[in-house]
Amino acid sequence: MAPSAVSLLAVAVALLGVLQPAATSPPPSPPAAPATGPPVSCASTLYNLFSCTPFLSTGTPLAGPPASCCATLRATLASPDSICLCHLIDGWFNQFANVNIDAVRLALLPIVCLAIVPPELPYVCSALRDSVASTVPPAPPAATLPRAALKDSVARRG
Repeated sequence: MAPSAVSLLAVAVALLGVLQPAATSPPPSPPAAPATGPPVSCASTLYNLFSCTPFLSTGTPLAGPPASCCATLRATLASPDSICLCHLIDGWFNQFANVNIDAVRLALLPIVCLAIVPPELPYVCSALRDSVASTVPPAPPAATLPRAALKDSVARRG
């Protein structure tokens, strides 16, 4: 090939490379739907998980969880409400539901229900627990309380 033909071919390939992406680029995608954020309250989510308490409670016969428990657990884990499960992990649910959740049964629940736990959930729960613990000041030791407060406290208990 003559040098002018090679130059012309190189220019044609370069132009084709520049013009091709513009001609074949896909139309802009529609705006994404807004992501749903974490729930404002976990009360309804935790209430729905009450069907799991016979399986989770310490001292109850170890039988499989009810189907309604597994369905609720899978739906919760697949939604932003999964953050509410931190209340089960950190023990708050024990006080809320007046039950004693067995930590081993809690760890087994997703396995028994064939539920997929989001890998970030334990880290999120740990971060939440740490942030709450750092914002709540510790109770003062009894020795630093004024004597009147101690007498009041003893009188109320007595």
